Parts: sequence; C-alpha cells; structure tokens
Amino acid sequence: RAITKGLLKPGDRLCEKMPTHRQQVYPYQVALIDLYLAALESGEPKRLEYQYQGEISGWYMTLVTPLSLELLYMTFTEVSGVIHDPLTGLYNRRVLEMELEAWEVCLFIDLDRFKLINNQRGHYLGDELLKAVATVLQDHAQTHNGIAVRNSGDKFLLLLPALNADSTEPCPIPTAIAENVLSDVLAIEVEGVSISVSIGVASGTINAFDVDAPIDRLLQAAETAMREAKRNRRSNLPQHRIQAWNSALARRRLRQITLEAYLEQRSSELEFWLAYQPICHMQTGAIVGAEALIRWDSARLGSVAPSEFIPVAEATGLVHRISDWVLCHALEQLAQWQEISSEFNLSINISPLELEDDDFLDRIMQRVAGAGIVSNRFGVEITERGIYSNLERYLQSLQELRAMSLRLKVDDFGTGQSGLAQLLQFRFDEVKVDRYFIPTNAQNLEKVAICRAIANLAEGVNFDLVAEGIEHAEQRSLMLGMNYNYGQGYLFSRPMTAQNLTTLLREGTCLAAGG
Repeated sequence: RAITKGLLKPGDRLCEKMPTHRQQVYPYQVALIDLYLAALESGEPKRLEYQYQGEISGWYMTLVTPLSLELLYMTFTEVSGVIHDPLTGLYNRRVLEMELEAWEVCLFIDLDRFKLINNQRGHYLGDELLKAVATVLQDHAQTHNGIAVRNSGDKFLLLLPALNADSTEPCPIPTAIAENVLSDVLAIEVEGVSISVSIGVASGTINAFDVDAPIDRLLQAAETAMREAKRNRRSNLPQHRIQAWNSALARRRLRQITLEAYLEQRSSELEFWLAYQPICHMQTGAIVGAEALIRWDSARLGSVAPSEFIPVAEATGLVHRISDWVLCHALEQLAQWQEISSEFNLSINISPLELEDDDFLDRIMQRVAGAGIVSNRFGVEITERGIYSNLERYLQSLQELRAMSLRLKVDDFGTGQSGLAQLLQFRFDEVKVDRYFIPTNAQNLEKVAICRAIANLAEGVNFDLVAEGIEHAEQRSLMLGMNYNYGQGYLFSRPMTAQNLTTLLREGTCLAAGG
C-alpha cells in the first residue's frame, strides 16, 4: 500500500523508511520486518527470504536481504485473477478465505429486481449495471480503507475496518455509509434503466450464529439484516432500503433457531393441522372450493404462525417434509369432500423450492394417483413473487404438474415485480388477485383500473379469477361488476376446521349471498 501511494520508491533507504510505514505495508508481519531491519542495521551479509501473501493485496511477495543498505529487492507474482471477479474487477468470495481479522463492519448489498431486468432487457444490460454498481462500491471501499466484494450474482459486500487506516478517528457510522452507497446506486442509469438495492449493515461482535469465525458471523448478520430490508421494502427512502443488525433481529434469530430445533423433531407433525378457507361464488355465495392452510399449535411454543415457521423450514430444507405432510392430509380430506360434492376444488400452497425438487414432484404424482380423487379438482398455489422470480427455471416442473391434470394457480398476484405480460408466459388455470389491489369502494380509481385490466386479460386468455381479501359487501359488488366470479375473504368465511366445512357442504350452505 505504501508503494502504490508513493510512500516508498526505488532508491529509498529502507532503514529510514520502513519503520515509519511498516504497518501500512505489513500490518500483520511487524515482528518479521523488525528482524529484517535488525539484519540490515548489523551490516552482516545475512539472507532472509520470505513469501508473503498480502492482507488482501492479491500478490505473493518474496523479500531477499539486499547486498547493501541502499536497495530492497522484491519479486512479485500476481495472483489477482484467482481472487478477483472477471466481470466487475472486485474481489470474489475467495478473498473471504484470507486474512480478515481487520474487518469489523459489513454492508451486504443486494440488487432489487435484477433477475427481472436480466430477463426483460438481456444479460448485456445486466452486466453493465453490475459493473456500474461495482464502481460505486469500489469508490466507497477506497474512501474508507475497505474492500468491495462480489459475493455472488447480484449480491455484493463492503467490508470496512473499525478505524480509518490513516488516523485514530472512528470510522463513520456504518448506516451513514450505507445511505451514501444507496444514494450513489440510485443515481446509476444504463440505457434508461435504473436500479435500487437493499442493504444490510452489521458491525462489531456478533454472537447470534453458530459459526466459529467472527467474519462469518458478521456476514450472516449483515445478510439477515438485508433480507429484512428487502422484506419491508416500501420505497427507495433509506429507512425502507437499509436495515442495521440490532437486538430485535438478534432475538428473531434466536427464535428461528428455536423453531428450527422443534421442526427437526418428527413429533412436531403431531401438532400440525389444516384449516380451510372457503372460496365462494361471488354472486350466490355457494362454496366452490377451499384453500388448505397449515397451522401449528405447539405444546411448548404455543400457536406459531405459518409466516414465522415456513421461512425457517424453507431455509433449513425442512419444508419438503412439511409439504408432504400437507399434501397427504389435504388429499385425504378432498377424497371425503368429493363424496359430498364431486365438483369441489381444494388447493395447497407450495414454494418454488418444491418445484426444484424432483422427488417432491414424484411424490405428488404418487399421492394424487393413490388418493382416489378427480385430479383436476386438486390445485397447487404458487405466489407470484416466487414463480415469476425465475419462471424459465420452473417451466419444466409446471409442465409436469399440468400433465398430472392438476389445477395450477398464481397466488397473491400483484405483490411481486411482474406485470400482466408475465401471465402470458405460462397459462395458469387461475389467478388470485392479492387483497392489496382489491378496492374498498368505487372511489379507489387506481385499484379499480388495475382489477379491470386483469379481468380483461383473464377473459382474453381464459383463466379464472379469484379476488382475495373480500371483507365488505361493497367490495363484492364492485368485483362482481368487473367479472370476478369468485372471491375469498372474511365476508364469506374465516379459515375453519375440516369438520365445520364438512357440515356446510352437507347442508349446501351459501355464504354472504348477494342480492
């Protein structure tokens, strides 16, 4: 570092220069340099040869005791290609295997909607955006004596020391650095395309993760904070795009560890049960189907919401076992209900992880074949955010599900980053429009326009529509007027037990029938 900054140059007397700059050049090898200087000062013809892999320098250095006190001979072997990303020029993940004790601040940066941009505008534009973001991060790394790393794909790291290298002044507040990074990234524009990021910030000592290396705990804390920022994304304001690791996230992490431990026990399946929320004909209130919703009433933890334990199951791979449990119990229940009404539909929720699991697809085929049901009355729901994040990757699995005559549904449509055009990429049987887009009254002009546009597309390409979150009669009337024939929500019914739904089906009960 001293050489590149011009602090050392050929011809300098090392005895004079090295004591001043040794910690800049060799921050972890001071004892070796002291020995080397002692040899120089003694004037004895000693030879010391040392191969040194710099802090993060990307060079192997061999130092040989000079024949005189005038010059220091050094040979360099470049290894930058091994630890550098060829596209952006930043360090790659291999640099994380090197000496990292100096880094006490981590910014974990994830590009928003990058896969969508890649799919819609092509990889060339995506690469240019990555390089532009890399330039921003490299500038900030140099400013704060840190390093920028391309962690993977559209994810980057900014690692910073606790103190500025050239002074005893504390490093600026990490969140302030993150705000500057966010501002600079938002200013990027390539061929008319801009981008945003979600940033997680962690610093100091982290004890919430079961890994040995402090740097690994730091990285995991920053990544966890980033995911929280992405989950809560509402705008490009710093308070919505940046999340610092804090005690609340630490408590949540502890809770996740606890949930994971209980989910790993097979006995947890004895505490699962399925609730069923009816789907009704909007005009008559007749029950045409239901959505199966897993519930967990733990003897020790109490009632645990699916929104809390399903992400833990997905992160740990336990979701496959849970999904199989749901599949078996839902099919068993559907077989009973089809004896009451042969046209009754039932659906379960699956995650994109299941679509990537050939074993799970095989299990669906086997379970459905052995359940004694009309297969086209059994459906799978996949959230828009999950399925359109990488539709091309899941097309083969979707085709296999279609070959089984299962009913394919897009759930929570409108919450992801796709548009109406994405609905044409694969013909789903049903689209469930998220409650956020359901207007409360006719004065919600924007929501009315969005719902009408979806309805027009549904009529043109022939898929059914379900309006989620119907809570008031006025909403039902509005959606019915836009040709939404089916609805789901508290106006019709809250989720209920299988026994209660069985009673309604046997009695032919209609829920919240229109006038």
